[in-house]
Amino acid sequence: MRPPRIAVLDGLRLLAALSVVLFHYLAGSGTVPWQRTAVELFPRLHRVAGFGWLGVVFFFMISGFVICMSGWGKSLQQFWQGRILRLFPLYWAAVVLSSAAARLGPPLPGEPRVTVGQMLTNLTMLQEPLGVNGVDNVYWTLWVELRFYLVFSLVVLLGTSRRRVANFCWIWALGSVLAPESGIPLMDQLLVPRWAPFFIAGIAFHLVRRAGRIEGETLGILGLSWLLMQHRLPAIMEGEGHGINWKVCLAAITVMYVLMGLIALGRLDRIQWRWLPVAGAISYPLYLVHQSLGVRVIWHRNEQWGAWPTLLGVIAGAVLIAWLLHRLAERPLTRLLRRMLTHRAERPQQRTP
Repeated sequence: MRPPRIAVLDGLRLLAALSVVLFHYLAGSGTVPWQRTAVELFPRLHRVAGFGWLGVVFFFMISGFVICMSGWGKSLQQFWQGRILRLFPLYWAAVVLSSAAARLGPPLPGEPRVTVGQMLTNLTMLQEPLGVNGVDNVYWTLWVELRFYLVFSLVVLLGTSRRRVANFCWIWALGSVLAPESGIPLMDQLLVPRWAPFFIAGIAFHLVRRAGRIEGETLGILGLSWLLMQHRLPAIMEGEGHGINWKVCLAAITVMYVLMGLIALGRLDRIQWRWLPVAGAISYPLYLVHQSLGVRVIWHRNEQWGAWPTLLGVIAGAVLIAWLLHRLAERPLTRLLRRMLTHRAERPQQRTP
């Protein structure tokens, strides 16, 4: 049985995606594509866009909530089938589109050429552990997501229950503290200590949703995740090159906790705007293609079109491409992949004589 859709999460996904778009177009280190500086062209918006990377944090928190919700009561096969169907069809389309743009479109200064082998390796979504550059820089978050799915698979395998999920959160939180000092690279990779607090918070918020209230243990998990988050935040900001105000980032993430708490308690269930499902559907493809395509257009056209027309036009174009990918690529590819997975699962095992 499919869990009920929480419409407001769709809107928040799109908001998070758009914040990342603005960050890459106006503030991202090494990605700002304007002939003149974005500080000069967009002095006020540039300062706001500098915090747009926090959209990734919100994605991870929402992912913890949604994965716990969608994996509840599922078998391990059902869980991974759902994840494959959700992630890969759009991702494959995005990799091919971004690779084609890099190979056939006008180059960016200092841009390395995308090879066929690089594109094919990217199709596995395992390019980072294989030591291959991503066709698009944003793909690094997908490797983080895959590791989250892998560790959460343990709960799904044992069978989801409130007790098991709560224990999982406590153990993962402790493991994320111990992993960097363990000297075991595999443990550090699996437990993703830098991002674990956000996933744990999302999972805890789903426990609140299921209970209909904030219970003492769940409040403890949320409090621990917040404390670990604020401890990790300076390293995240330094490691990702975000030299901006720590206090503002901490306040923004705390607001995310409050928003997720309101969602978990059902306070925002009345928000049922008709466009929200579409917003949720285009957020993932928008995230996947906005940088590889948008940065290229901005660099080669902003002097001709002007700053604001270029920015607004490229964002509108990225949203349109995201919608087209959802309609023309995700739907048919998902149907095809579902038939293949279902056929494989239902195929009778041949007995050996």
